[in-house]
Amino acid sequence: MASNKVLLVEDEDILRTSLHMFLKKSGFEVKEAEDEEGALKSLKEDGFNLVITDLFLADGSGFGIMKYLQECCPDVKCIVITGHASLDSAIRALRKGAFDYLLKPFGYEELRSAVEKALVKQSEDKQVKKVDYQKLTRLYGLTKKELQITRIVISEGLSNDEVAERLKISRNTVKVHLRNIFKKVGVESKTSLTTTLLTGSTK
Repeated sequence: MASNKVLLVEDEDILRTSLHMFLKKSGFEVKEAEDEEGALKSLKEDGFNLVITDLFLADGSGFGIMKYLQECCPDVKCIVITGHASLDSAIRALRKGAFDYLLKPFGYEELRSAVEKALVKQSEDKQVKKVDYQKLTRLYGLTKKELQITRIVISEGLSNDEVAERLKISRNTVKVHLRNIFKKVGVESKTSLTTTLLTGSTK
């Protein structure tokens, strides 16, 4: 875990120091920034696995940081912390790419849980990007539509209804395609399909 680098962006000195100590004790390499300018400078100069940022900073906001992450560091996960929560700001943060949203005051264990989930998701995302979908087509004889559905299931984890809406087909049609995919790959569920295809069985 020591190889995981965290950028902590917080303008309250006492809280920033406290969170830094907790994260370092938990095995992370931590770099601090107290404003948006410092955060963006660090992101441009160094690589991070995770950014933890206050939503409202003295010289800007976490939204500017999230915008930079989306455009330049899409693999870096972001956890937003704030003492000025509103439903609108939470929704906006999540739409801007925040992985999680914590309301101050939060406990250390709540933060630890959010960090661990973010890093697990980051690892999964990296595995997803390594999937050779063309090889899947050849290996399992997937049709074009089956490949589309497989890609959506693996990369986004959408429900059958969401897949149907995305592809403009009926839910029953999705279920038929999934049954065919499961049979060809030799699995019984979307979970086992994802696990099988992400654990290197297509190498």
